[in-house]
Amino acid sequence: MNFKKSQSYIDLTIRNWDNTEFGSTLREMCEAAREYENDHVEVHQVVNLGKRKGEWHYLIILNISQDLDNLGALVESNYS
Repeated sequence: MNFKKSQSYIDLTIRNWDNTEFGSTLREMCEAAREYENDHVEVHQVVNLGKRKGEWHYLIILNISQDLDNLGALVESNYS
């Protein structure tokens, strides 16, 4: 097996917690990070950067694993 492992970093700003489901947001980030259907994406860490000007700021770190011998079909992302 020939694996490629990488990390992706995403800045997340939350203005209103009443309209935010954090778990769903993280799942959507993982789905959006997939390039091929067999990619495995997981949240490595959520770093709370604090609150500034009424907004909460986070750094989301994703671990991405690709099996280069079995990538699967290219994923058409609904997230751009």
